[in-house]
Amino acid sequence: MKQLIEFINKYSDAPKGKIIFLTIVSGAAYAIILGVINTAAESVSTGSDDLEVRLFFMFLITFVLHLYAKKFSMERGILLAEEIIRSIRVGIIGKIRHTELRFLEKTGKGLIYARLTEDTEDLSQSAPYIVMAAESVVSLVAVFFYMALQSLSGFILVIFLLGLSIFVYTLAYIPAKKKLELSRVREAEFFEGLNDVLSGFKEIRINYQKNEELFADLTAVSKDAEQLKAGALVALNSSFIVINAAYFIMIGGIVFALPAFDVIDNAIVIHLVASLLFLWGPLMIAFRAIPQFMISSVSIHNIDKLEAEIDSFDVYVPEKRPEPVADFKEIALHSVKFGYAHENGTVLFQMGPLDFTLKKGEVVFIVGGNGSGKSTLMHILTGLYYPDTGGISIDGKRVLRKTYQPYRELFSTIFTDFHLFKTLYGIGEVDEDKVNRLLRQMELDHKTGYAGKRFTNIGLSTGQKKRIAYITCLLEDKPVYVFDEWAADQDPEFRKNFYEKFLEDMRAMGKTVVAVSHDDRYFNMADRVIKMEMGKIVSLK
Repeated sequence: MKQLIEFINKYSDAPKGKIIFLTIVSGAAYAIILGVINTAAESVSTGSDDLEVRLFFMFLITFVLHLYAKKFSMERGILLAEEIIRSIRVGIIGKIRHTELRFLEKTGKGLIYARLTEDTEDLSQSAPYIVMAAESVVSLVAVFFYMALQSLSGFILVIFLLGLSIFVYTLAYIPAKKKLELSRVREAEFFEGLNDVLSGFKEIRINYQKNEELFADLTAVSKDAEQLKAGALVALNSSFIVINAAYFIMIGGIVFALPAFDVIDNAIVIHLVASLLFLWGPLMIAFRAIPQFMISSVSIHNIDKLEAEIDSFDVYVPEKRPEPVADFKEIALHSVKFGYAHENGTVLFQMGPLDFTLKKGEVVFIVGGNGSGKSTLMHILTGLYYPDTGGISIDGKRVLRKTYQPYRELFSTIFTDFHLFKTLYGIGEVDEDKVNRLLRQMELDHKTGYAGKRFTNIGLSTGQKKRIAYITCLLEDKPVYVFDEWAADQDPEFRKNFYEKFLEDMRAMGKTVVAVSHDDRYFNMADRVIKMEMGKIVSLK
């Protein structure tokens, strides 16, 4: 419960006092209705008409008060839950956008999707149950107080049996929660597999065996998650039988056992039985809410864990928009090393030490085989990776963590795994005629257009998407352009245009270009060609 309260306070500044007040009023009114009904029943048996009229109006007022408080506590609780979910999603996305590429690579998209969809959705669904459970607990306390006033021995019997039921339920709760936590881990793995299906669709449609094996893994993960979650909820529902049994034992004990031993008067039995009948509804709601509370607890734990992992990265977030570096003469990498390591600490790939200089206005090609470190070098150069050792300087001035964002602003990039945004973000006012003119030059005007600050269609081939990405780069008008295998997906005409026209146009504009390429027939278009092998620069031309 403490965890839930802290979580609510963390993500919402809205006043919760009114929800708490209405919940207490609703629960207390429920118990008062019980007292009024029992008193009215006695009045009927004695024939006191005046008392019956007063009790009727008291019943009516309390009944309306109970429904009003219940309705508005539920509504405000749901609104509070949705506000919290919005705050979680926006807050975590806000932190992710300021974290580092290595965090996303290590964490995986599947886990992030699971936390921001499955876990937040469970919180949303649990909110009404938790509010109802809180109101039911107040009702239970009020009814227990009424029972204690009627018969202390009957109250002790009920509390003893209820406490025993709660103990048995708790024994099932702890292992059930662990199963649910494991099921969430498997669900995150399922989302990773779903991402494989969507991102690798072409590959699995071509390769039947790959398709079948991937689907088999997905099915197994989904089945495992299903069994873990179902096992947790079945265990809780099975122990719920104990609650049912205890309830009937309460009634039997009060109706048969206590009067037989002259522990209570027969007249009190009716009041206690009526109390137990009133007790059943709140009792069931409270216990039925426990699985939802458990699901919420696991979701809260998962969200807090994700946020803690984001916060564990040493991220510098500027208070205001950093001033970009206006221009430069030379960017230099000094003895830069960078490595990819397994979770157990084993180094999987080591790049460097690298010493590399990029001068303004140069066109530099980076070549090398798969796994040679070309893309890693691009990530280091553009500031997406921090060097493990060594550093970067611009015009002799060292780039520090707090100056990395202004440094990154030098670059406009198209990586092999680039993402094409439908909206032109970060460019400001854009001349629609200019964009459409560029689309015609790229022979894309029959495929898409630009209107209302958005491209009308981006469901294109990879090569065509790269041409739109190239248009975006031109509009960004940055000093340095980084192209990772841009020409690889183009037809021969545009491949030739890239090397013989686009690069020359950029050179004429004074732009600096770094391009990963395998097109040796065009190497003469570069000022320098750098070859990489095993994470090291092995030759310069």
